[in-house]
Amino acid sequence: MRKQPMDVDDTTNPRNTFDHGHSTFNRYATKKTLANSSFEIALLVTNAVQLKTLLGNKTTQEALWYVGLSLVCVSLFIQVINACILVLMGTDDISKERRQHRLISLNNFSLILSVLLAIVNVVLNVIVAVDPQILATTINATKPA
Repeated sequence: MRKQPMDVDDTTNPRNTFDHGHSTFNRYATKKTLANSSFEIALLVTNAVQLKTLLGNKTTQEALWYVGLSLVCVSLFIQVINACILVLMGTDDISKERRQHRLISLNNFSLILSVLLAIVNVVLNVIVAVDPQILATTINATKPA
Protein backbone atom coordinates (compact mmCIF):
# COMPACT_ATOMS: atom_id res chain seq x y z
CA MET A 1 0.00 0.00 0.00
CA ARG A 2 1.39 3.36 -1.03
CA LYS A 3 1.79 5.98 1.70
CA GLN A 4 -0.31 9.06 1.21
CA PRO A 5 1.10 12.39 2.37
CA MET A 6 -0.80 14.17 5.10
CA ASP A 7 -3.16 16.84 3.91
CA VAL A 8 -2.27 19.70 6.24
CA ASP A 9 -4.31 22.30 4.38
CA ASP A 10 -7.68 20.54 4.55
CA THR A 11 -10.36 23.17 3.94
CA THR A 12 -13.37 20.84 4.22
CA ASN A 13 -13.79 21.54 7.91
CA PRO A 14 -15.40 24.81 9.02
CA ARG A 15 -12.94 27.43 10.16
CA ASN A 16 -12.12 27.61 13.84
CA THR A 17 -13.67 30.72 15.37
CA PHE A 18 -11.14 30.91 18.20
CA ASP A 19 -8.19 31.81 15.98
CA HIS A 20 -10.13 33.31 13.05
CA GLY A 21 -9.46 30.35 10.78
CA HIS A 22 -5.67 30.43 11.02
CA SER A 23 -5.38 27.02 12.65
CA THR A 24 -3.04 24.59 10.95
CA PHE A 25 -2.00 21.08 11.73
CA ASN A 26 1.48 22.34 12.52
CA ARG A 27 0.13 24.72 15.18
CA TYR A 28 -1.90 21.90 16.67
CA ALA A 29 1.16 19.62 16.79
CA THR A 30 3.26 22.37 18.36
CA LYS A 31 0.65 23.07 21.04
CA LYS A 32 0.31 19.35 21.76
CA THR A 33 4.06 19.05 22.14
CA LEU A 34 4.19 22.04 24.49
CA ALA A 35 1.39 20.60 26.61
CA ASN A 36 3.22 17.28 26.82
CA SER A 37 6.38 19.15 27.80
CA SER A 38 4.59 20.84 30.69
CA PHE A 39 3.59 17.43 32.03
CA GLU A 40 7.20 16.32 31.68
CA ILE A 41 8.30 19.28 33.83
CA ALA A 42 5.72 18.43 36.51
CA LEU A 43 6.92 14.84 36.56
CA LEU A 44 10.53 16.00 36.73
CA VAL A 45 9.75 18.05 39.85
CA THR A 46 7.94 15.07 41.40
CA ASN A 47 10.93 12.82 40.73
CA ALA A 48 13.27 15.41 42.23
CA VAL A 49 11.20 15.41 45.44
CA GLN A 50 11.24 11.61 45.48
CA LEU A 51 15.00 11.60 44.98
CA LYS A 52 15.41 14.08 47.84
CA THR A 53 13.19 11.88 50.02
CA LEU A 54 15.18 8.76 49.23
CA LEU A 55 18.59 10.41 49.60
CA GLY A 56 17.50 12.08 52.84
CA ASN A 57 16.89 8.65 54.28
CA LYS A 58 20.27 7.00 53.83
CA THR A 59 20.03 5.23 57.17
CA THR A 60 17.62 2.53 55.98
CA GLN A 61 19.34 1.38 52.82
CA GLU A 62 17.40 -1.82 52.29
CA ALA A 63 16.66 -3.51 48.99
CA LEU A 64 13.50 -1.42 48.57
CA TRP A 65 15.53 1.76 49.01
CA TYR A 66 17.91 0.72 46.23
CA VAL A 67 15.02 -0.21 43.94
CA GLY A 68 13.36 3.16 44.56
CA LEU A 69 16.61 5.02 43.96
CA SER A 70 17.28 3.16 40.72
CA LEU A 71 13.72 3.75 39.50
CA VAL A 72 14.05 7.49 40.15
CA CYS A 73 17.28 7.53 38.14
CA VAL A 74 15.69 5.53 35.30
CA SER A 75 12.70 7.87 35.30
CA LEU A 76 14.92 10.96 35.16
CA PHE A 77 16.97 9.45 32.30
CA ILE A 78 13.83 8.62 30.29
CA GLN A 79 12.51 12.15 30.90
CA VAL A 80 15.70 13.74 29.56
CA ILE A 81 15.57 11.59 26.41
CA ASN A 82 11.86 12.31 25.93
CA ALA A 83 12.40 16.04 26.48
CA CYS A 84 15.04 16.07 23.73
CA ILE A 85 12.63 14.30 21.39
CA LEU A 86 9.86 16.77 22.24
CA VAL A 87 12.17 19.71 21.51
CA LEU A 88 13.04 18.20 18.13
CA MET A 89 9.36 17.65 17.36
CA GLY A 90 8.31 21.11 18.54
CA THR A 91 10.86 22.93 16.39
CA ASP A 92 10.11 21.05 13.16
CA ASP A 93 7.39 21.70 10.57
CA ILE A 94 5.07 18.80 9.83
CA SER A 95 3.57 20.56 6.82
CA LYS A 96 6.72 19.77 4.84
CA GLU A 97 6.16 16.37 3.25
CA ARG A 98 9.77 15.27 3.48
CA ARG A 99 9.78 15.85 7.29
CA GLN A 100 6.56 13.97 8.03
CA HIS A 101 8.03 10.46 8.25
CA ARG A 102 10.73 11.62 10.68
CA LEU A 103 8.25 13.47 12.86
CA ILE A 104 5.82 10.55 12.93
CA SER A 105 8.66 8.24 13.96
CA LEU A 106 9.76 10.66 16.70
CA ASN A 107 6.17 10.96 17.89
CA ASN A 108 5.80 7.18 18.10
CA PHE A 109 9.10 6.87 19.99
CA SER A 110 8.02 9.63 22.38
CA LEU A 111 4.73 7.82 22.97
CA ILE A 112 6.58 4.59 23.81
CA LEU A 113 8.86 6.48 26.21
CA SER A 114 5.87 8.18 27.83
CA VAL A 115 4.12 4.85 28.45
CA LEU A 116 7.34 3.38 29.86
CA LEU A 117 7.77 6.48 32.01
CA ALA A 118 4.23 6.13 33.37
CA ILE A 119 4.84 2.49 34.29
CA VAL A 120 8.13 3.30 36.03
CA ASN A 121 6.54 6.15 37.99
CA VAL A 122 3.54 4.09 39.08
CA VAL A 123 5.89 1.44 40.48
CA LEU A 124 8.09 4.16 42.00
CA ASN A 125 5.16 5.87 43.72
CA VAL A 126 3.99 2.56 45.14
CA ILE A 127 7.46 1.83 46.52
CA VAL A 128 7.99 5.26 48.06
CA ALA A 129 4.44 5.50 49.43
CA VAL A 130 4.30 1.92 50.73
CA ASP A 131 7.48 2.08 52.80
CA PRO A 132 6.35 4.23 55.76
CA GLN A 133 9.84 4.15 57.24
CA ILE A 134 11.22 6.18 54.33
CA LEU A 135 8.53 8.85 54.64
CA ALA A 136 8.46 8.92 58.46
CA THR A 137 12.20 9.53 58.73
CA THR A 138 12.11 12.31 56.14
CA ILE A 139 9.05 14.01 57.65
CA ASN A 140 10.50 13.90 61.17
CA ALA A 141 13.78 15.35 59.91
CA THR A 142 12.03 18.37 58.40
CA LYS A 143 9.94 19.28 61.47
CA PRO A 144 11.23 22.22 63.50
CA ALA A 145 12.52 21.31 66.95
